[in-house]
Amino acid sequence: MTLRLLLGLISWVVMMPAVAQDKTLEGLNIGWAMADITPDRPVLIAGQFHARVSEGVHDPITATVLVIESVDGTESKQAIMVSCDFVAVSDGMRDASNIRGRVRDLVKSLAPEVQVEHIIMHATHTHSAPLVSELPVEEIYGLSLEMMSPENEVMSPQDYSEFAAKNIAEAIANAWHGRSKGGISFGLSKAVTGHNRLQALKDGRSLMYGSTDADGFSHIEGYESHDLNLLFTWDQKEKLTGVVVNTAVPSQVSEQSYLLSGDFWNEARHLFREKFGQQVHVLGQASAAGDQSPHLMWGSRAEERMQALMGFAAHVSEIEGMPRRQMIAHHLAQGTERILPYMRENIEWNPTFKHERAELLLSRRLLGEQDLLDAREAIDLYKPLYEKLLAEAKADPPITRKPRWHIPLTVNHAHYKRGLAVLERYELEQRQAQMLVEVQVIRMGDMVIATNPFELYLDYGIRMIARSPAVQTFIVQLAGSGTYLPTQRSIAGGAYGAVPASTIFGPEGGNELVEGTLKIIQKMWY
Repeated sequence: MTLRLLLGLISWVVMMPAVAQDKTLEGLNIGWAMADITPDRPVLIAGQFHARVSEGVHDPITATVLVIESVDGTESKQAIMVSCDFVAVSDGMRDASNIRGRVRDLVKSLAPEVQVEHIIMHATHTHSAPLVSELPVEEIYGLSLEMMSPENEVMSPQDYSEFAAKNIAEAIANAWHGRSKGGISFGLSKAVTGHNRLQALKDGRSLMYGSTDADGFSHIEGYESHDLNLLFTWDQKEKLTGVVVNTAVPSQVSEQSYLLSGDFWNEARHLFREKFGQQVHVLGQASAAGDQSPHLMWGSRAEERMQALMGFAAHVSEIEGMPRRQMIAHHLAQGTERILPYMRENIEWNPTFKHERAELLLSRRLLGEQDLLDAREAIDLYKPLYEKLLAEAKADPPITRKPRWHIPLTVNHAHYKRGLAVLERYELEQRQAQMLVEVQVIRMGDMVIATNPFELYLDYGIRMIARSPAVQTFIVQLAGSGTYLPTQRSIAGGAYGAVPASTIFGPEGGNELVEGTLKIIQKMWY
C-alpha cells in the first residue's frame, strides 16, 4: 500500500460520521431522560386571565425526553420528543433569537450529533405550571413583579425560561449519550380521560363549561375521543423502558391552583412505575384536544361517588381535584396494562423510520367589521377599569401587600389586551394574510406521529387519523406557540376558544393544516 493511499484511508476513517464507525448502533437506539424544571422560588403561573404568583410546590414540574435514532450504515435518522409540564411551549424557548438559553442552540454544543431541528417540544397544557414567555411582565399583566408581589422575590418568566431551557437541553443530551439498542411496539387501547367542554344551548349559542341542568341546555357541542395511543420502548433483553401515552385531553384538573403541579401526569407517572417498574419513563402527549377537558359536564355526582368508593377521595390533598387526577391516572394505567402482553410479543427492532419537519403556510382567520366593533367595545370597557385600579395601587402602596390583591386588575388588563390584540391582528392581516407554522411527522413502522403548535379542536385530529395511511396515527398538539384552532360549528356557537381574540387561524387554516399534514404522511407511504 502506498503512503498516499494509506494517508487517504486514514483521512476517510477520521471523517466518517461517528455512528458509521460503531456497528453496534445499527438499527434502533433509544434513550430516555427526565429533567426537574421546578423553580426554587415563586414564579408566575400560566393558564388563567388573572396573574397568579405561586405559593408553593405540590409536585414536581418536569420535562421527559425520548430519543429514538435509526441507524442504517452511515445514516442516522432521529426523533427527539420532549413532553413539558407547561401550558404551552414558547417558540422563543425552543429556537427563536430573542431569549437566552434556547434549547436547540444549547443542545448543539452539548451533543453536536443531534439533529436539533428534529427536537419536538410539546406541552401537556398543565394550568398549574410556570409561565414561559419572552415578553416583559408589564406587557402580559399590566404591572411589574415588584408591585404584584412586593414581599417576595419572584422569578421573571424570562429567567424561568432560561433555567428550564438549560435543564431540558441537558436532559436531551443525557438521553442522547445514554441511548442504547432497543425496540418499539405500538398499540391502541381505551381510557376515559376527557370530555368535550362546550355545551350547545337551544338558542344556538355555545358556552365553555357552565351548568348543564338548566332548561336552555340542548346538547354537548362536539365529539370526544377515548382512544389511548401507546408507544412502548424496550431494551435488548425485552425489558420495558418507557411508554409514550397519547390521549385527547389537556392536563388541567387543578387549573385554579396556586401550587405548582404537573397535574394528573404526576399521578400517572407514579402509578406507571408502581405497576410496570421503577425504571419506566412516561412521556405524556395531548392529542387534538382544543375543545376537550378533564372536567365533567354532566354526571359529576356519579363520578364523585365512584371516586370515593374506589378510595381516591380518602387521599387528603391541599390541591383541587386530586380524586379526579387519581381516577384519570387509574384509567391510563389500566388501559396500558390491558394491551401490554400483546406489545411484548410484537416488538420491532428495525422498523421503517422516516422523519420530516416542514413549515406549512396557513391562511389567517380574517376579521370582519363586527369583530372590530366588539374589540373596541372591550377596550373602552376594560382599559379604564384597569387604569383606575393601577392608579389606586400606586397611590396607596399598602394595597399591594394584601394577598392576591392584583386579581381584578390583571383580569381587566387581560380583557383590554385581548381587544387590543384583535385590532393589531386586523392591521397585520392587511399585509400578511398567511403565516408559517412548524409541523413534524415521524414514521416508525406502520405508525406515525404528527405534531402541530395549536390547541387543535378534536374534529381536525379525527380527520387526520381517518385519512392517514398509517395503521395507527398519534396527533400531538401544542408543539410550539399556537392558539386555539376551532371548527366552523364552534365559531357559529361563539364559545371562548372560537372567538377572534382566542384565535389566529380558523376553519380555512384548519383545513390547510389537515391537508398539509396528510400530504407529508402520505409521502412517507407512497
